Parts: sequence; structure tokens; C-alpha cells
Amino acid sequence: MTENEITKQHYLKVAQKYGFTRRELELGFLKLSGFSNRRISYMLGISEQTVKNHFTHIYEKAWVPGRKEFQELFLKDDQA
Repeated sequence: MTENEITKQHYLKVAQKYGFTRRELELGFLKLSGFSNRRISYMLGISEQTVKNHFTHIYEKAWVPGRKEFQELFLKDDQA
């Protein structure tokens, strides 16, 4: 797996231990795939503020302060 390549299978395997809801899993994968909050809100038909609220919950559940640290959770080979 290259540095920025995270497969959905790998993502789900790592994410399962954080107790994300289905929607949080969906949003997290879209964010890791490189989509902005604005684009995610457009794709899912929800407000950008709702997307931000979801990410607040996602980061709290994963015990990370932000997007960069969230992405690093899935790039560590030892957690796969």
C-alpha cells in the first residue's frame, strides 16, 4: 500500500475499533479519499456544518485532534 492509498477494506478494518456509526464511517472514508467538507456535504445532501459536526464526533472517538492525525491512524502498517 502506498502512502496515500487507503483501501476501503483497510479503512474498515482499522476503523472498526473506534465505534463509528455508519454515517461516520462513510464520512471518514470520503475525507481520507481527499474530499473537502464542502464536497462531502454536496455529495451527501447535507449541510457543511453537519459534516463538521460529524467530524468533531469522529475525531473525539478516535482520540485525535484533527484530519492529519486521523489520516495517520490508517497509514500505520502496524495497526492493519
